[in-house]
Amino acid sequence: MPELEIAEIAAAVSGIVSRTSRGRSFKAFQFDTRAMKANALFFAMRTPKADGHDHVKDLAAIPGAGAVVRKDFSAGKLNLPLIRVDDPLQAAQKLAAHVRQKYRSLKYIGITGSAGKTTTKEFIFQILSQKYRCFRSPQNWNNWIGLPFSLLQMSGREQAAVFELAMSDPGIGEIDRLAGILKPDVAVLLNVFPAHLEFLKSLANAARAKCEILNHLAADSCAFVNGDVPLLRRTASGGKGLRIFFGSRAGSNQIVLKKVIRENGCSRLHIDFFGITEEFVAPLVNRLHAENLFAAILVAQRLGMKNFEIQEAVSRLQPLPGRGQIRRFGRFTIIDETYNSNPEALKRTLHWVDREYKQKKAAVLGDMLELGEKELDFHHELGRYFSGLHFGLLLTVGRRAEKIAAGAKKAGYPAERIKCFAAAAEAGSYLRGALTSQAQVVVLFKGSRGIALEKAIAEFAHE
Repeated sequence: MPELEIAEIAAAVSGIVSRTSRGRSFKAFQFDTRAMKANALFFAMRTPKADGHDHVKDLAAIPGAGAVVRKDFSAGKLNLPLIRVDDPLQAAQKLAAHVRQKYRSLKYIGITGSAGKTTTKEFIFQILSQKYRCFRSPQNWNNWIGLPFSLLQMSGREQAAVFELAMSDPGIGEIDRLAGILKPDVAVLLNVFPAHLEFLKSLANAARAKCEILNHLAADSCAFVNGDVPLLRRTASGGKGLRIFFGSRAGSNQIVLKKVIRENGCSRLHIDFFGITEEFVAPLVNRLHAENLFAAILVAQRLGMKNFEIQEAVSRLQPLPGRGQIRRFGRFTIIDETYNSNPEALKRTLHWVDREYKQKKAAVLGDMLELGEKELDFHHELGRYFSGLHFGLLLTVGRRAEKIAAGAKKAGYPAERIKCFAAAAEAGSYLRGALTSQAQVVVLFKGSRGIALEKAIAEFAHE
């Protein structure tokens, strides 16, 4: 993390310093007092659930701690360095923008899209780390709190840094706000699916919101945009920086993923770079991961890595827990897609599992959240799609996912092979009993984060 003097911080956030001597510096920056360590600065933010000002008093026992607070905060007899501002959250964002400018020699990569952001970020990080000192935002720290505090974790000694940009309610304007802090040298726009429609209302609005990442590119910046999506192609046109469209359709893209060949537990990606085809071999079997890797390869090339260096890094890639991780559990193969779900990603995952595995298969599918007024229609349609595949058992978790079951049943899927549950653990327990006499069964678990389908896996596997 950067070590910043209090005077520099105050100037960056337009704050007023009190109760401290000159020269005081901080080596870490936090929004949660439970994570505070010595010489850390706490930002007392207000959220709908809590007010950080209620916990400033807890900092008195932490050596060298300080706090960024609202101007009207009453410190009483608290002997603690304070920086008073209008809004601690905005102060964190201003300080993050200051750090980004302070370490402007780094190459900053920003990734957005409806699905695949974290996997693509991790692939980029793993590849770039073979050649450069690289940083990536922790976990899914990608919103108006996560992004700034990710930037504040950098040391400044890195050569490249990779971040996700995501949104929540209201959606429009949020990625613009984040991109204004990050000012990416390389932007990646992965896709746009029916997600966050609860507040975005339409796919066109979703595309417009995602394309806000392009608003803050410099003339020498580059944006890789998925050209397979006509809506993105139209929305991403214009503005500063180089636009390169990538995807699987030759007529719509400058760089084309011509084919992915599955072979011996690996995937061979054949990529056409402006007329020259190169092959990259990765220990991945999920088609969606191949598409995420495609984007990561382009970023690595843009940052100067040679193809043989990229291939060396690609050969060691590993999928992430909850994002297509495949593992054996006794006689069963578990495909862990519990991190998130939306209609397009679920449909593509079901299609891939159905084609990849010829043995008996079961699916545990949870609610898909934030889909707006048509959420039940989306679930019902997924059930109809599921009925045409070759799964021998369908378990659903959550009220919305019951519509997946209803859609499958209406389309002719046998009712006796369907079970609906309110809680993930209940589904896992039932599945363990239902498959007792089965051998060599593949089980897919996929649902939105809020459904916690990892509990179903834990119950199923006795973890």
